[in-house]
Order: sequence, then structure tokens, then C-alpha cells
Amino acid sequence: TIATIQLPAFPQKPLLRPATWNTIISLRRVIEDVRVVERSVSNTARSFALNRALGELKDILNNQDTLPQAEKDLIIDIAETWQEALLQIAGEVGEIAITEPIRNPYIIGDPVEGNLFVGREDIIRQLEELWLTNHQVQSVVIYGHRRMGKTSILRNVANRLGAEIKLAQEGRRHNPPLTPPRRGTGGRREESLYSQYSNFPSPMGYFRRTALAYINLLDVGDASQGVGEVLMAICDGIAEAVNLPPPADEDLLHLPYPTFRRYLKEVEAQLDHQSLIIALDEFEQIEELINRGKIAPDLIKVLRSSVQKSQHIGFAFAGLHTLEEMTEDYFQPFFASVIPIHVSFLAPAATHQILANPAIEDFPLDYTPETLDQIYSLTAGQPYLVQLVGFQLVHRYNNQVFEQKRDREPVFTPNDLEAVINNPDFLNKGRYYFTGVWGQATEGAPGQQEILRILAPHPSGLSQSALAAATNLDEATLLAALQTLNRHDVIHNTQETWQISVELFRRWVFVRC
Repeated sequence: TIATIQLPAFPQKPLLRPATWNTIISLRRVIEDVRVVERSVSNTARSFALNRALGELKDILNNQDTLPQAEKDLIIDIAETWQEALLQIAGEVGEIAITEPIRNPYIIGDPVEGNLFVGREDIIRQLEELWLTNHQVQSVVIYGHRRMGKTSILRNVANRLGAEIKLAQEGRRHNPPLTPPRRGTGGRREESLYSQYSNFPSPMGYFRRTALAYINLLDVGDASQGVGEVLMAICDGIAEAVNLPPPADEDLLHLPYPTFRRYLKEVEAQLDHQSLIIALDEFEQIEELINRGKIAPDLIKVLRSSVQKSQHIGFAFAGLHTLEEMTEDYFQPFFASVIPIHVSFLAPAATHQILANPAIEDFPLDYTPETLDQIYSLTAGQPYLVQLVGFQLVHRYNNQVFEQKRDREPVFTPNDLEAVINNPDFLNKGRYYFTGVWGQATEGAPGQQEILRILAPHPSGLSQSALAAATNLDEATLLAALQTLNRHDVIHNTQETWQISVELFRRWVFVRC
């Protein structure tokens, strides 16, 4: 069958005449689409793939006069044979009728959870190595620029790891819960929102389990009650994860550190051979509270001591900065004991998957390959902007078809993309990302915003010497600012020029400045 044809690796440069070469590329795409038709469980995906394949074959046959005489008869015979075969299965696949507005599958701003969480396999694998296969649980700092998906990783990592391990160990015996679950009103079991477990065999052959307690430190606010209030939030998250009641609020407020240490000892006793990850999101909030005098720097020493004393309890700190960028002396002890994990842009394949195959049943809209490529060029795979573009495209389709009553194909083209991003309101809708990046450029090395202003009118970037001349920054200041922006994924160096990494952010800076 067409789908079983083996695709050889294509050389970098065409070795045939251009028309023949382009036709071979088209036939290759037909094979890939037919594989989707045969293997996909989604009727929508099968329908779109079949239509794409038939479209490719129709283009070949309509342009047969451009083919070289030597290959023409063979190519026409292949195209006609394949077209006949695909038309025979068209009735099985069927047409997709869209009779009501499309439920928008893209998520803007909130953490992406469940089946909608796509990509980040490299980070998930790294966390699996550090948390599931090591004898001692390793603490990590997960850092990256705003809206890169750090919270989504923390909220999904236990599910992702748990699913993999469960599949690997299917049929083995199952451990009981870490402790008997507490009972709420009506005798029903209380279920933890943030408690997740992963079963896996330890080197000794028994099952170990990892619980993850998620705490968003923004919920602490200004910590008006001091460090005790911060530790209350942490203990509440731990209590949900391991079903062990937290200490009394009065004890944490009056004797915060001794109470917290005793509670962790009780938790570890309950864990036995299990493990616990305490995930502290928005960790820079701790630095801000310390700098504002709301809590004492001693908290960092207590957390570090907790990391060192237990093989079964680890921390996952998530925030904007590496620990090295938290320059105060009280962060120094963490440097040797916490592994940094950088969360950056999505890869092109993950970006395409998020857009074209969102995790809802039979998503009835499609993208041309050119549209997917252009979205990646505009967003660089920045997760928030990828979701925003997809959201606005679906909104545009619903408006055109069901509000304006216009007929159109259920396929997004570059024209749709241009209409969305050139809408005067689009940059305003992305302001949460844009203003966050812009605001962070005021922190740390001076001159960052000035560099961005100078680069904004130049999509292809400027050389370092041109930047030095335009900004009037001395060499050391310029280099420090460039390194900071580069480390934060705001700019990158390409062929001896510096350019803004995300095209949509460059346009926002250009309009703003």
C-alpha cells in the first residue's frame, strides 16, 4: 500500500531537475498523509490528511505539462494510481461537517494540565532521573523567563512520571497509601488537589513511591505574619500530599523553625521508604520578602538544612532566576546542592503538535504547513504566545462562520495568521508576556531596555559594535547587559549579530518605543 512505502533520506541538494524534484517531494507528503489516514483514530485527522493527499496529487496532474519528458509518464501513472486508490476510501473516511462554534482548545495564561500538556519530554526525563532512579532525591531549581511553562511542568510532572511508571510496572502489586486518608464531612475521603504518586522499583527490589506537594508562594502575599505564614503555606501543601495533618497555626507563628523541623521529621517517619518533593513555585517571592524585611534570611538556611538531612525529601524551586542570579549571601549555600534546569522555548515539532493536534477529540480545524512554520517563526516556540495565536485563530474562524455567516475552509492559512497578528488588539492581548519581559529587563545589569529599543527596528539584528555605538554603553556594561538578556532568552547571537529572539516581542517593543 501507499503507506508502507519506505521513505529514503533525501540529500541536501536536488540531484534531479527542479520540476521532478518538487514532484517527488509532493509524493513524499502524500505517503506521510496516507499513513495518518491508516493509523489515526481521529476521524477529523484522517479527513484532513486524505484531503491534503488528494490535493497534492491533483496539483501534480494539473501541472503535468511542466514535467520533463523522461519522467513524465512514470509520474503521471503513479499519481493517477494513487488518486484512484484514495478516492475509493474517501467514503470510509467521510467529510467533517462543522455545525456549531468550535470549542477553543487553547489556554491563555493559566497552567496547562492533563492531556493538553505537550512537549517538555527532555525536562520530564531529567526529573525522572533525579527523582525516581537515584538513591537520594535530588533538589532542583527550575528557572526560565515569564510564561515559559514552569508552573505547567510542576503541575504535570507527577502525572507524567506516574503514567510512565504505571505502564512499565503493570501487573505488579500495588502499595497502600502512605497513610490512611483523613475523613471529611459525610464520611467521604478527602482527595488532595496536589497529591500525586509514582510507583517504581528501587534498587532493593521493593516499590518506592514519590509524592509531590505543590505550593505557589504568590499565595503568601506580603506575609504580614512573618516567616511563620510562609511555613504555614508550605506545611499545608505537604499535608495535602502525604495526608498528615499540619502543625497548629499558633505553633508555626510563635516557634516557626522548631515546629517546621519537627513536622518534617514526622513526615519522613511516615514516608518510610517513600519520597517527597516539595515544589515551591514563584520562588523569587522569597527573595522579595527578605529584601522587604518581611521575613528573615534564616529561612534559606532552614530549607537547605532540610534538604541535607533527608535522602527522601527534596525541593523543586521554580522561578525566573537561577540561584546564581540571586546574589545575596544567604542563597550561596544552595549553589552546591541544587541542580539547575532551564525551561526555554518549545521545539518546532512540539509547537506544531500543540497547534495542529490539541488534546480534544476530533479537533475539526487544520493548519497548512506554511502557517505552522510561520507561527513558529513569529513566536520562537514561546508557549504563551503559541497558545495565544491558536486561540485567536479559532476565535476568528468562529466569528467568520457563525457570526458573519461566511463560507470558508476549515484550514488556517498564512492569510488568517496575518489577519490575527496584524489586528491592532493582538499585541494588547499579549501584554502579560510582553510587559513581563520588558519589566524584567530593568533588573540586574543596566542598559538592557536600551539595547532592546535599539534592536527593535532591526529584525535581522545588529552587530555588537553597532550596538556599542548606538547605546554609548562602555564595553563591560554592554557585555553584561547582552549576557543577561541572552541568559533570559530575550536575545540571541546569530552570525555575529544580536537579535531579539521572539519576533512578536520585537514588534511590541518597536510599537511601544
